Amino acid sequence: MATTKVKRSIHLAQPQLTRRSSNRRNLNNTPAALTPVKAHVYHAIAELNAGLEKAIQNLQALQGNNLFRASGLAEMNHVLRGIHARASWQITSALGQRETAKRPASS
Repeated sequence: MATTKVKRSIHLAQPQLTRRSSNRRNLNNTPAALTPVKAHVYHAIAELNAGLEKAIQNLQALQGNNLFRASGLAEMNHVLRGIHARASWQITSALGQRETAKRPASS
């Protein structure tokens, strides 16, 4: 009697495809311009702006205090305002490009 050996894969040793990883794979194949911007992204942008504005206000308050060297705080305030402006511009620009890419071309 001839016997054949069947190779069986070990189920637990195989990579498991989960919903999360399959969704990631699908999202990576679609262009980023076509996926909608999620609410948590807008929330993160608002938190970033609020945090930077609060830091700028706090630096201004410390500048009025005579305990610290005013020129150093003024320079930090200037740098922080530049970071805030640059971040706002880049975020707004990226969101604007996504919005215009979604809209159909008008004839």
